[in-house]
Amino acid sequence: MPRASTQNACPALRRLPTRPSRMVQAVVSRLLPLLFRSQGLELSHREAAEGLARAFAAQQSGACNLLIAFRHPSTRDPVVMADLFWNQVPLAARRLKLQLPRPIQLRFLYDRGIPIWAGPVIGWLLQRSGGIAIHRGRLDRPALAQARGALAQGRYPLVVAPEGATNNLSGEMAPLEPGVAQLAFWAAEDLEKANDERPLEVLPIGIHYSWRHPNWIALQARLASLERHLGINCTDAGPDNPETTSRDRLIQIGMNLLKALEQLERLTPDPAQTFIERVEVYRLHGLAKAEAHFGLRAVGNLQERCRRIEQAAWDRIYRESVDQLPPLQRSLADWEAREADLQLTRMRLVEHFTSVSGHYISDRANFDRFAEMLLLVEEAIGWIEDKPWKGQPSLGPERVELRLGRALPVRPRLSQYRSNRREAMQLFMQDLEQALVAMMPDASRETATETGEL
Repeated sequence: MPRASTQNACPALRRLPTRPSRMVQAVVSRLLPLLFRSQGLELSHREAAEGLARAFAAQQSGACNLLIAFRHPSTRDPVVMADLFWNQVPLAARRLKLQLPRPIQLRFLYDRGIPIWAGPVIGWLLQRSGGIAIHRGRLDRPALAQARGALAQGRYPLVVAPEGATNNLSGEMAPLEPGVAQLAFWAAEDLEKANDERPLEVLPIGIHYSWRHPNWIALQARLASLERHLGINCTDAGPDNPETTSRDRLIQIGMNLLKALEQLERLTPDPAQTFIERVEVYRLHGLAKAEAHFGLRAVGNLQERCRRIEQAAWDRIYRESVDQLPPLQRSLADWEAREADLQLTRMRLVEHFTSVSGHYISDRANFDRFAEMLLLVEEAIGWIEDKPWKGQPSLGPERVELRLGRALPVRPRLSQYRSNRREAMQLFMQDLEQALVAMMPDASRETATETGEL
């Protein structure tokens, strides 16, 4: 994930309003096929598009309200989903002779930090595509109220990624955040209070990336490049066992990366610890160090702790009335902003590196998983060295498959929600998690845990 290097304190972040534009949406929808063609990305979505066409036809006729929850393995997911909604669903509706009285418009939640690292143009496009910017590290009441209102009103489907952020792994899912369940129950309550009898349904969408033609030669060449960069003796891949050789080489590269990070953090590993245990120690140390800097309590899961660190860093980088500070106070604010940026970088690296381990590539030794782990390692090195890693040669063209799961009705769960909110939300999230996992073609049927065993 790209990041900005902060040298000075900046004016406070302002709320980004939602300013949907049909013209912008029309232009973007026409450009998306060209983008995919240039990237060699093949989309497979016929059944998902037809299922969504039926759902949108019902929603636009006033028969139901929709909350769409999609897997989020890649930063490319937003453009893939946009093509599905804006291009493929209307085509499917025409094939099925379904009436869509209005062009498909959506409301979706996105992280307020995206325009910071992706740039103002991306922020502008998100606003004009129906995006609702939300601060993930704090209770963002205005954004939640806007999303809740949109879902209850029902004119536009609300789209969310329950994982909260990408994990860059198509074969395993990160823990789901409870916000999607809370929004669903809030909106269901609002519908009841308004005597609105429309059902509220949650539609799960699975997204799975793979390489169309496994290129073991390119994979081995990039592994060799990493080994040279890290000073590891290269291992020649045997023609008969590229899976075993690639797995061993990736694990060795991960070990060398971990050793470098342990040296950076002055950590002395226990020789009896496994690789996974050492990753856990490194992760907890990095989070604790950032939390101590900001005076935060170490509570919650990995996602919650990372989001609080992120928000604390932003509070020191983006300040109210920073331009009105006296010179000395302004210099101190700049100093504090630089230190906050370093802690934010530490958190990002911890968050990213926990995906690098042997578990993911040992459970199912196939080209796709090796390639995903290779990209994670290259990106981690780019983070450490503060410059993008240019992986060559190309691993080849990719395919993305989209699947639509069974709709989860919300209103029948309201009585349970009123009697025991925590239990009702947990059960709902378990059902949603199962629906998303079931759509992963080669998933190990296990979700990521807080041990870092990805």
